Amino acid sequence: MDGQRGRDREVADRVETLARPVLAAMGLELVDVVYHGGPSRGLLRVTIDKPGGIGHEDCAEVTRVIGTQLDVEDVVPAAYTLEVSSPGLDRRLRRPEEYLKYEGRLVKVKTTAQVCMGRLVGVTDGEIVVRLESGEERRIPLKDVVESRLMVEMGSSQHSHRG
Repeated sequence: MDGQRGRDREVADRVETLARPVLAAMGLELVDVVYHGGPSRGLLRVTIDKPGGIGHEDCAEVTRVIGTQLDVEDVVPAAYTLEVSSPGLDRRLRRPEEYLKYEGRLVKVKTTAQVCMGRLVGVTDGEIVVRLESGEERRIPLKDVVESRLMVEMGSSQHSHRG
């Protein structure tokens, strides 16, 4: 990992540590934190969710609460723009508990060696299991996943999931 990316990840990790309990107390889930330091101004993206979905008022409230706390704690090392949003219908999946939450949904999983689309069967022993259209089940080690996203399915309830 190069120097800037490493510093950006450290900032994102500090923001996540600060934000997770605050958001939990507000009844919200912290989905992701990404920070990109820039030459004059950084960009901090905080992605949140809750059962039933996120509205503009949720984003505005989190921006106010988290923004104030970040400024007081001086977590971000330079001037930055804070963006708070919902994960969207094609949300990224990163942690094992997210894969469990969306079992049965259509996913697209990219590794350095392949791209795989199919139904998410689950997570076992550090691997995600995807059932391809052919019926074959593919086991993909979590450590090999470069990116994994839910796929938008027309004609189905996009908000139905466990939890």
